[in-house]
Amino acid sequence: MPDDSAPFARTVPSRPAATGESLLGGGLERPLPARKPGGDLPPELLGASKSEPGIIEYGPGEGSSSTLMRALLVLAVLTGLGLAGYLAYPAFRDRNTAMPAAAVEEKDRAVALLRRDDAASREQAIQSLQSLAATHPKYAEVQAELAVALTLQLADLNADFDRLKSQSDQLQAQLKGVTASKTPADWENRANALRSQMQELGREQEPLREAIAARRTKLDAQMDRVRAAPEVEPAATVAARLKAQALFAAVTSAPDALALAQRLRQAELTAAWSLLAHAEYALSSGSPAITLQNVSKELEGLRSQDRGLMRAYVLGARLALRQGDPTTARTLLDETLALNGKHEFAQRMLAQLPSTEPTPEPTRAPTPDPITEPVPEP
Repeated sequence: MPDDSAPFARTVPSRPAATGESLLGGGLERPLPARKPGGDLPPELLGASKSEPGIIEYGPGEGSSSTLMRALLVLAVLTGLGLAGYLAYPAFRDRNTAMPAAAVEEKDRAVALLRRDDAASREQAIQSLQSLAATHPKYAEVQAELAVALTLQLADLNADFDRLKSQSDQLQAQLKGVTASKTPADWENRANALRSQMQELGREQEPLREAIAARRTKLDAQMDRVRAAPEVEPAATVAARLKAQALFAAVTSAPDALALAQRLRQAELTAAWSLLAHAEYALSSGSPAITLQNVSKELEGLRSQDRGLMRAYVLGARLALRQGDPTTARTLLDETLALNGKHEFAQRMLAQLPSTEPTPEPTRAPTPDPITEPVPEP
């Protein structure tokens, strides 16, 4: 205006607004007009208002249910992942140990040979299983079946040793009777003959004693491999390990033999090897007569269900002899040889049995009629 001392307004350089100052600079000290609704804000202020973050506050009790739902959802997802990992662990663990079909077939053939129970078939099975174990060391079922084959071999060696010892004990008893009675007249010759037979039996026992020790050493090492089991494995592998452990415990008269046999019976689809393990333990541990009778009945049922399991016949014969029943033992051994004529152990047992032919009674000379002398006449 003309009356103003300063016709032009002085320009003040812009600076950051101090606290409490007007946003339009210090030249205007009047307050800003009231803020308009969001739709009427100036463009520059409207843009600034959009950049500020929005904060939503819940009142008391609001949003707690949605938080709980999110927590439960996360927990369910983690549980599902854990369960999936647990179920997939066996497949993941064994991803590099899946056996080729040829190896499985060879293992099955070896197991079938063990059912024949003769020494030649068992040795063939051992050679096959050892080859498989060397080629596939992680094949747990092969390791277990190899332990079973070696255990059966040890059991037969023990039985042969016991058979010779029983014969030696019988000769010793006869020698004691002859020397005590000093009869008949040639008792000294009979005593010398008995001593000679005992010495021969002793020479037969010595290599058996060495073979038993060597087989036990090898079997102990194999059982260490069988017992080294992972926490989780297929049911068939669990059953194979229990089969090996139960049979080994039975043959060696281990204190946990009966418990292992019971566990094997629960794992088997059909009770078979658990019954054989029970019978082996009854023979090796010197079980009482009532136990021998019960085990004999179990084997009788097993033979009726599985006629091709030769071990059930041989063990039945041994149990019959232990109970003083050679007639039943002979019948079972005859059946064994009828089904498998190469079973040498059954042949040796049969040869040891006493003859069933009746002993002919000694013939007596006919008694002459009494001679009657004529009575003289008076």
